[in-house]
Amino acid sequence: MPDTRVHDFRTNATFTLPIGPNQLFLRNSRGTLARLVEGWQTSFIWNMNTGAPLSIAAQSMLYNNGVPDIVGPFDPKSGKVQFTGGPSGSYFSKDAYKQVTDPQCGTVTAVQNLRAACTLTAVADAKTGQILLQNPLPGTRGSLGQRVLEGPGIWRFDASMGKTVKINETKSVVIRMDATNVFNHAEPAAPNLDINTNNFGLITGTGASASAKTNLHRQFQGQIRLNF
Repeated sequence: MPDTRVHDFRTNATFTLPIGPNQLFLRNSRGTLARLVEGWQTSFIWNMNTGAPLSIAAQSMLYNNGVPDIVGPFDPKSGKVQFTGGPSGSYFSKDAYKQVTDPQCGTVTAVQNLRAACTLTAVADAKTGQILLQNPLPGTRGSLGQRVLEGPGIWRFDASMGKTVKINETKSVVIRMDATNVFNHAEPAAPNLDINTNNFGLITGTGASASAKTNLHRQFQGQIRLNF
């Protein structure tokens, strides 16, 4: 299933801070100071999950959603998110894989420069040049299979803090601060997994979902509300 996650951990909690009269901190406080520091509550939401299953795309031949033939020691679990600065990154190390001309282009006739018009590319070992993934032959189905990769996992920690200050029997003031993505942790977008496009394995940005292309930043929001 496209939305399957091998691991999905979600937790949340709310608790009162031990500050104020008869608490761990400022236990002897009184008057205005006690009213200001007592009753603060904090809560958090922490979500972690492994990535969604992804497919490596190739030229569609016998069926749509074409996948490549695996012809060398390609490890589907070798993907790892790498950011080297800026919003873009890579899911496959440039030291491990590189894109080369697909062997099928060599069978195209050189008459009238038709061979030069072949745009098929393959994935090869960056050190040895051995081809690992290539496009399936016409009328055949790629051997790699669908959803063989586990995409980038994500985690996020959101938190809030607030308290209610009672003014009288009918009026109170609520003070609250919310923070999303407290640790400013990037959530990678889905990598480019088409062997026939430039920059195989490129991650073009970070976002709140696999398809997002905008940067995700830590955000704070404060509010004061009068209840009456």
